[in-house]
Amino acid sequence: MPSFPVLVRACLIAFLAPVLAFAEPVSDSDVAAGAVAMAERHRERIDGLLGDARQQGMALLVIPTINLDAAPRRDFDDEATRDRYMRERSTLLHWNHTSEKGLAISAGQGDHKPDLLDIGPSFQTARGTLLYQVIPVWPGEYRLNRITYHQPRTALPDIEPGPGSLSSADRLKKIGMAELGYAVDADFKRTAGAPQSAQEADDGLGQGCEVLLRLGGGCDEAAREFRWWIDMDRAFKQGKADIARVPAIDVDLAFSPIAAIKLEAGEAVLTDGFVLPVDQPVITPEWCETMAADPICFIDAITLKHLPASLDDFRQAPSAADFKLPKLEAALHDLVYRAPTLYFKPQSDAAPDLIRAVREE
Repeated sequence: MPSFPVLVRACLIAFLAPVLAFAEPVSDSDVAAGAVAMAERHRERIDGLLGDARQQGMALLVIPTINLDAAPRRDFDDEATRDRYMRERSTLLHWNHTSEKGLAISAGQGDHKPDLLDIGPSFQTARGTLLYQVIPVWPGEYRLNRITYHQPRTALPDIEPGPGSLSSADRLKKIGMAELGYAVDADFKRTAGAPQSAQEADDGLGQGCEVLLRLGGGCDEAAREFRWWIDMDRAFKQGKADIARVPAIDVDLAFSPIAAIKLEAGEAVLTDGFVLPVDQPVITPEWCETMAADPICFIDAITLKHLPASLDDFRQAPSAADFKLPKLEAALHDLVYRAPTLYFKPQSDAAPDLIRAVREE
């Protein structure tokens, strides 16, 4: 278990402290000014945390995920579009430390609740189809062996209580398992005459990542979705939208390690990322069982998309200095690239970026 230097503890406590988020447009000038000042203090704290991390016994990891702003602007009134985006926006890939329980690296588009052992992305910058995330990490070796996401508009499979049809030998042949948690989503639908989104300049929430209280770029679509939910909630209260409760599933995938990365204290490392395609994994109800609480489904195989990174591409993205983070900019001046260890081969020569994990017979 790592020890926490005083400066790191102080920065992390500030980082983990609740930050005010406005669920309604801001009209009072004093409140708006206070929000601006709070955001600036948050920026300074994160710049201190990231800028000093290497001197405090940590490493800085830069890892890409998919840039959801690279796609055309989405119509969030469309149910299928909204569901797909919610799935993509909820996904987190977890790299767990090989020997220290609790130490982890969480990367991806999902909202991560940071803690001292798994801080999560603290800054992000977009270029093309990639969104580079900067994460302070405790030293050690980490393996990618867990993914979490939210699957909207999906009911739990109908499973009889007790052990499933798979034998113990068959279970050992599977690459992993999915724990399925029951969830409920509020689902809005506009009716005639429902108001459209307010102009961004008028609602006081800011632009892009400011709306989500994140530092960096790559948040334009997420900010548009956030405003959509505010608009629909307002329309519902005005009787101009309908609301329904629809089933959903929170999925927690655990599987044999697909990749690994080793980090030393004081390093700044760029490595490759991965993303879970929306059609993965395939869950077969016949391979599910309910023994205690949530259903468990065994997974025969899982395919991830490999996102190769390069120093040249990262350097062409907006820099930390562009987002007024001078300490982080200095901390990344000698960033080096390190390829992750891959435990599985590409699916085929025709699809070299698709990594299919399956147990060999």
